Amino acid sequence: MEREAILTKKLYQALNIMICESKEARSYGTAHRLTYSEIGLLKCVQNYEAAKAGDLSQYLGITNGAVAQLAKRLMEKDYLEPYRLGGNKKEVYYRLTAAGLAACQGYDGHNGRLKDRIAEYAAGLSDEELAKLCGFFDVIIHTAGCERCTDDGPDDGAKTTVKRCEKCQSIY
Repeated sequence: MEREAILTKKLYQALNIMICESKEARSYGTAHRLTYSEIGLLKCVQNYEAAKAGDLSQYLGITNGAVAQLAKRLMEKDYLEPYRLGGNKKEVYYRLTAAGLAACQGYDGHNGRLKDRIAEYAAGLSDEELAKLCGFFDVIIHTAGCERCTDDGPDDGAKTTVKRCEKCQSIY
């Protein structure tokens, strides 16, 4: 019971911190504070340069209308600009402005500190300890997650051009 209680308490503490972080608008070295949804759209545009607005909604797991609303706010802040391909007036694509690219770089730096700390911690783990820790997270993912969020295919470490949801990493 004590071991379970300690793990559960630490897990919920970490999750609560991550949830709080995702609700707070932040400046990533930019003129405006950006919400988690706004930076998520910017990162998605950065990762999938030729994605249509409809594709972005799938990658982010939000509606087309939500993409349009976020894009409008980001265009007003000069982080994003729309464009259309020649001959196709229906499909809207987006590209980052210089400010949008700077926001993405600032976000990467912000997350880089956490990634660095995790990498430092993981480097001190034996292969067996790492496997047990991954197993612990697999239990959580496959128990608490939805089917869409847990079915991300084999993890063979190979480089792939498969597109994944920005939030849950499921393949589209």
